[in-house]
Amino acid sequence: MLISLTMLLAASFGPTTEPTPMAKPAVVDPYAGRPSARILSSRNVRNFVVRREEANDRVVYLETSRNVWFRGEMICRGAGDPRDAHSLEPVSHSLGIDDNTTLVFRELSSQTSVCTLVSLVSLTEAEALDLKLIRPPKAKKG
Repeated sequence: MLISLTMLLAASFGPTTEPTPMAKPAVVDPYAGRPSARILSSRNVRNFVVRREEANDRVVYLETSRNVWFRGEMICRGAGDPRDAHSLEPVSHSLGIDDNTTLVFRELSSQTSVCTLVSLVSLTEAEALDLKLIRPPKAKKG
């Protein structure tokens, strides 16, 4: 009696197959196919922003001169989180920054993250505006 009751309840709840996960659309990399960029001197880097993006775990944005931005994908190791870093130190045998350049991100708590650039591409001004790296120009008065 107890077994038939449990079988009846199980049948009333519907099929016991596991639900299939929702298929996510493939993420298209808008930067794929672009030529690799190079920053000629590491002294030219004025500002940096580290973000996590949907397709990539760690992405760094480097500003060289006013509103000229580069985007680099990184592989990181170390105790710190590069998003919390206050300083950036490129470690390279060449003078500039390009693919395979090692970047050391230092935090105030003396933790460091050592990251290697996998790719580096330059951004257009429109892309920098979309990513909110630069402010839109102000409307002129008059």
